[in-house]
Amino acid sequence: MTDAEIIIGVHSPTRPIERAVESVLANERDIVVSVIAHNLPAEAVRSRLGESLVADPRVRILTLEDGVRSPANAFNFGLDNAVAEFVGLLGSDDELAPHALDEWLALSARHDADVVIAPIRRLESGAVPSPRVRRGRTADLDGERDRLFERTAPLGLWRLSQFPDLRFTEGLPRGVDQAFGLHLWFSGAPVVFDPGSPAYLEHDDQRDRVTKAGGPAAHDLAYLDAIEADPVFATMTPAAKRAVAAKILRVHVIGSITTHLTPTGIAADDRETYRAVWERLRGWAPGVDGILARRDLRALRAAVHKASTESALRAAIGDRTRYIVFDAVMPGNPLRLFHRHAPLRSLWAGRNVARAVMSARG
Repeated sequence: MTDAEIIIGVHSPTRPIERAVESVLANERDIVVSVIAHNLPAEAVRSRLGESLVADPRVRILTLEDGVRSPANAFNFGLDNAVAEFVGLLGSDDELAPHALDEWLALSARHDADVVIAPIRRLESGAVPSPRVRRGRTADLDGERDRLFERTAPLGLWRLSQFPDLRFTEGLPRGVDQAFGLHLWFSGAPVVFDPGSPAYLEHDDQRDRVTKAGGPAAHDLAYLDAIEADPVFATMTPAAKRAVAAKILRVHVIGSITTHLTPTGIAADDRETYRAVWERLRGWAPGVDGILARRDLRALRAAVHKASTESALRAAIGDRTRYIVFDAVMPGNPLRLFHRHAPLRSLWAGRNVARAVMSARG
C-alpha cells in the first residue's frame, strides 16, 4: 500500500497547483498526490501542471462535476477514492516544506500514531501558534489538555483505516472542517505534533478562495449542528466542551461580529444569531464565560445589545492585535486567571509553539 496520499482540490485554472504538487513529490517515501479537478476540465489541470508532472506516475488527476462551489465536496471525493495508508490535504495555493511527508510519517511510526498534526507557517505573516500543546509534548496528546481544538484545519496526516467514514460537512457556506477536525482531536486515536518538523506552508497570494465571508451571520456558525451531531461530541468531557466553546466564542463569533458591523450597528437577525449561539454554547459548556477574556465578554454583550452603535461596538471589540493588556488576559472569573484555557496560559503556550515552528524553518 502507498504510504501517503495528499489530496488537492482545484477550482480555478489560475491556481499555482504545480507548486503544490512539486512540493509533495519532494519526498522519498511512496507518495501519491491526487488533484481533484472540481467543476473544471481535467485538461485545464494538465495544462497547468505541464507534461513532466502529468507524466509522473505518482500524480493522479480526478474529475468531479457537481456544480457545487465547496471545498468539502472535492476533499470528500478525494477521500472516497484514496488509496494510501495515510491521507492529508493541501490547498491548491499552498505547499509543503521539503521532506515534510517523510518526517511526518517517521514521527507517526516512532509513536505508533494515527494522526500527525502539521506545523503551519504562513509565508506572509509567520507561524500559526496552534495547537497550543503542553511544553515538551510531542506524543500522547490530549484534545483538551493539549488544546488541540485550537487548530481547526486538519492539516497533516491521518490513518485512513482508523477514520474510514470521516468526511467534511457538505452544504455549509463556511466551517466545513470544524466537525472533521474536532473528531480527529477527540476520537481517542493517538495524535502527535512536533513543531520542529517540516511545516505546511501557507501562501496568501490568491484572491479567489472558494469560501469567502458574506451573507448572514448564521452562515458563519451553521457548523455547530455538525459538531453536535458527531458521535465524538457525546464522549467529550465537560472541560473539553467548555474549552471548545470558549474558542468558538473568542475566534469565530467575535470574528463574525467584526465582519457584520454596519453604520447602524448589528442587523437584528445577526444580533439574534449571536445571542442564540452564545446561549447554545453556554448550554453545553456551563462556566464558559469564566474563562473568556473580559474584552471578549464585553464584545459579546455589545453585539447582542439592541442599542449598540457601530462606534460602541468597535470600542467594545477593541484592538484584537493587542494581547498583553489587562482586559485581554484577565478572564471573566478572576479565579480562573491561571486556568489552562484562560487567556494567560493559552497565549503563552501559543507563543512557545510559534517560536518553535519559526526556529525550525531551516
